[in-house]
Amino acid sequence: MTSPCYDLHMHTKYLGCANGTMEIPTMVAECQRLGVQVMGITDHLNTPDQLSLHAPIREEIAALDTDIEVYFGVELNYQSCDGEYAYSAEIQEQMGFQFAIGGIHRPYLETYDLRELVEIQHRHHLKTCADPLVQVLVHPYWFGKRDFDERGWPWFNSMRAVSKERARELGQAAHDTGTAIEINACANLVNPAYSSDYVKEYIEYLGEIASEGAMFAVGSDAHDIRQLATVQRAWQVVEELGLPPERIWRPTGKPLGGSARR
Repeated sequence: MTSPCYDLHMHTKYLGCANGTMEIPTMVAECQRLGVQVMGITDHLNTPDQLSLHAPIREEIAALDTDIEVYFGVELNYQSCDGEYAYSAEIQEQMGFQFAIGGIHRPYLETYDLRELVEIQHRHHLKTCADPLVQVLVHPYWFGKRDFDERGWPWFNSMRAVSKERARELGQAAHDTGTAIEINACANLVNPAYSSDYVKEYIEYLGEIASEGAMFAVGSDAHDIRQLATVQRAWQVVEELGLPPERIWRPTGKPLGGSARR
């Protein structure tokens, strides 16, 4: 495998997003077993009151003794439709976050309209690319199936509603701003809610973005220790798309934890 072995999107138990298996020493040991070279721990910051919950994560990373390079990141979510992230340069400096990933996590619709659904997603994707504090756009066109089932909406199980023109516009925006587009294993590639046709179409969508010269980031988005292995599927997609190592993003600077910081 020639793809860089990075996993820059994973969650811990500390904010209640992941389950109890996701303790940092255990995560590092599993990543080492899988051959991960660079890790990024990225728990959610949806509202400012969650900031204090990230401090123990930073402390545990700094205390690690491992050959893996471990970075302290954060995942951001829009607080409302066309709203903002709960993030600023001051928060970044205060907490010592080394990178930020972010994106839209909801449909933001009252009634089902496929065309409007895609428009809202695309608009937020472009907005994330324009944010200088965010390095990675996470899982474009991921949806929680429960949001659709509870409303009785048709499930978003095809990428055909997303035109090549939109994919290329996103790829150009990402290229121009230096934002990496995430290749997300758990959300998009191995999500049991999605059909094999969706996954094939999704990889084609990533290929359209790649044609504009965009950078890509790779993440498992694991919430359970067993899900960390799914990052290998994302590595495979990097190779399927023919992306050279220099187009796979990683954080700059020294990691907070691991041997490379010494």
